[in-house]
This record gives sequence, structure tokens and C-alpha cells, in this order.
Amino acid sequence: MRRRIRFGAVVLIASPELDGAGGPWDVVIVGAGPAGSIAALELARAGKRVLVVDKESFPRFRIGESMLPHANRLLTDLGLMDRVEELPHVVKKGLEISFGDGRRDPVAIPFARMLGDTIKQTFNIRRSVFDQMLADEATRAGAVYRFDERVESIERVARGDVRIRLSSGPVRANWIIDASGQACVLGRHFKTRRLLEGYRNISYFEHFEGVRRPDGERTGFATLAMCRESWFWMIPIDERTTSVGVVVDEAHAKRIPVPPNRRLAWCVEHCPLVADRMKDATGPTTNQVVGDFSYTCEPFAGDGWFMVGDAAAFIDPVWSTGVTLGIDTGVASARRIIEVDEGGRTAASAATSYARRFARLRSGFHGLISNFYDHSFRELLVSGHGPLDVDAAVVNMLAGEIFEGVPFQVRWRWELMRWLREINRHRKVVDWIRPHSILQAGGVALPSPRAGVIRGLRRGERGRPSWQPS
Repeated sequence: MRRRIRFGAVVLIASPELDGAGGPWDVVIVGAGPAGSIAALELARAGKRVLVVDKESFPRFRIGESMLPHANRLLTDLGLMDRVEELPHVVKKGLEISFGDGRRDPVAIPFARMLGDTIKQTFNIRRSVFDQMLADEATRAGAVYRFDERVESIERVARGDVRIRLSSGPVRANWIIDASGQACVLGRHFKTRRLLEGYRNISYFEHFEGVRRPDGERTGFATLAMCRESWFWMIPIDERTTSVGVVVDEAHAKRIPVPPNRRLAWCVEHCPLVADRMKDATGPTTNQVVGDFSYTCEPFAGDGWFMVGDAAAFIDPVWSTGVTLGIDTGVASARRIIEVDEGGRTAASAATSYARRFARLRSGFHGLISNFYDHSFRELLVSGHGPLDVDAAVVNMLAGEIFEGVPFQVRWRWELMRWLREINRHRKVVDWIRPHSILQAGGVALPSPRAGVIRGLRRGERGRPSWQPS
């Protein structure tokens, strides 16, 4: 018996043997987010029989609405940028960044400052419409989607013999791609998922209307506001809606004197810059919460399997790396499966090369994120200038230049920036700035500076004033 499967604007006619009861499928993909759908699209276009399963249904709320320019490159290569441009979105030409005390105008970091001939803009978009579009395109190419399907167990994972049990029954495939995001289906199965010390953070977030946005040359810019124990994002995602969230160190989050689902409003109230932007905003009175989101599941590939995007690793959302990395690795995993099946390479070399590349990207992004949590680096970042175009090199790095390999003209300037960061700890390269504390502003007693999340404070800096609360 054949049955109809409605997905967005597309109606599939699926027979039992193509609905997971028989098999094997060429590839089963766990997770219907951008990483999974991009992999499904690439594989289906190559003629593979692809099954995508997801424990939820569409449409669904997700954060991760801000892309890097590398995403434009990938989506253009896949013929999808025209589809993106048809959807409600905001053109993103950079970001602005400041400390949360509101005493300084945010510093612009325009992608136009990037060195070299590269893509210098990208986009922000509501994830529900973006994810739907990608899944629709994969469906049109021939992939089959099954929603509200949980992976209940993984019985075997080997090339040519993947066996998993879903809530609806068993499924067999030749390959499996884990695109399950923070569920980390394979990482938990292999018991390789481990949290990253030093990045035990919790995020509180929601969507709002009426948030005051950057305008003029900064139209479309995301805004980052840095505080002592936290940082905020404000990302315009369509004509009216702005994604607003705060990331707080786990130890400090426990000190916020309201329930977790009301902590975003409390944090906004005690951050002058964000409170000013949000004074006319309308939206939910409660917030969503994600905790313990910094982890790795290394190794990232093996015999018959790949982990892509957040299912492999995630460190921190600060530089908007998550979705772009998911798209990149979704493409990379799919193309390696195609190459192996066509005899172009061995399965072992495909897994090894993929894992090495993912590890390189993860290491590079870890370095970027580690610098962000260093107070001396933050002071350099908000100064808005630097010798020998060092600030332009920072823009290259923050815009995701690392995906294609960092050019020498960027690399040496980035290293100079890191030297300046170290010098600035002891001698003023730029103005030293006391970080604003949302906890202190809210009447919560602060712990010793050595317990702070900002690395420069945690280590202590000779010659600098103590940031003890007054």
C-alpha cells in the first residue's frame, strides 16, 4: 500500500520499501536541521536513497539565525541562494560590539574591512523558514523525511550494515550521518561526548519585536554586548523580529535570583546597553533555556558513519559558527560518501580526512572563542583600531575565513593581535575598561575576580587595577 507524506508544499508518494520498512537505504540521516538537510540534498541529487528522521516536526523554533559569509559561498554552489533571497531575511554586512555598561558607542566590525577578495556579506534568517526551505529542496531531490521519529536504539554501525531502531520500527542503511544537533545521537552511543571545561555556560533567549536596531551603514548588523559574567546577542532576523539572548557562565547563572525561564528579562534589566535597546520591545514574558552546550564528540567519523554540525561538537554561539559549520560539514560528509560509493576513495581515507578537517575547524573556532572570553582581547576589540591593519585581520577571522584556510596576510596580523593582547595585560595598548557586572547591578554579591569567566580576570594581571566590586 502506498501512502502520502505531506512536507511543506511537497507531497511525496512513498511505498513501504521506501518508507524504512525494507531497505537498506543508502544513507539514513538523523536530524532534519540545516546540516542534515544539506547532506540529504547533496546525496539525493547523486541518486542515493536517503531517509531523514527527526524526533520533532516542522515548523519549530531554533536559535542560530546568523550566518557567516562562508555559508553564502556554499549555498551559492548548491544553487540555493536564490531560494534564500525569496524568504524573509536580513542582509548581514557585519556586527557591532561593546561593553554592556552603555557608556561607549558600540564599535562596528564591517565585513567590508576584510582583507583580500572574498565574500563580504551574509544573512540573518528565522530558522523555522530556513530549515523548512532546505528540507523542501532535499525532498524535491528525492530524499524522504519522517518526523516525530525517535532513535530508540542503535544496534550496529558499520559501512554497509547500519541498523537502528526508530519509534516506528527498525531501519537498515549502508551509511549513517548524525545531524541530531545537541542530542549527539552517535556521540552518546559511542560514549565519546564530553563537556568542555571553562565553557560551562547557559543560554536564555527569545524573539521580540520593537527592539531598537543599528541603522545607517550598520543596518542588519548583529549586536554583541559584553559583561563580566555574560554576553548578549541582538540579531535582526526579518523586518520586525529580533533574536535576543544572553549567555551566562553556569556558576554565575545559579546566582540570578529568578527562575531560569525568567532570567533573560532579569539580565536585560541589569545591562544598560541592552535595556535601552529593549525599552520598547514586545515579546514573551518567559524565555527558552539551553545549558551545558559546549562539548565535543571526537572522533567525528568512522566505519560507515559521520557526525556533522552540532552533533559532532559545539563550543559557544558567540561568532555564529554553528549553522555555517553544519552546512559545511553536511556537504563534506555527503561528498565523501558519494566518492567512496563511486570507488574514488576508500572508506577509511574518507573518514580520516573528514575527521581531520573537522578537528582543524573546531580547533580554529576554539581559538577565536577563547580570545573572546579574554578581557584584554575584548579591550583591543572595542578600541576600533590597530596598527598594520591588524583589526582588518580580526574581521577576516570573525567572518569565518578559517573554513577555506587563513591567508598569510591575515595569519601574521592575527598573531600580532594575540601579541598585543598579551602586552595589553601589563601595559596599556588601549584603554583598560572595568567590565560591567549584571549581578552587581542586580544587587547580587560578586565572588572573587579569580572566579570570573573572563580569562584575563581569572588569571590576574600585574599592573592592572583589581576589578573587585566597589
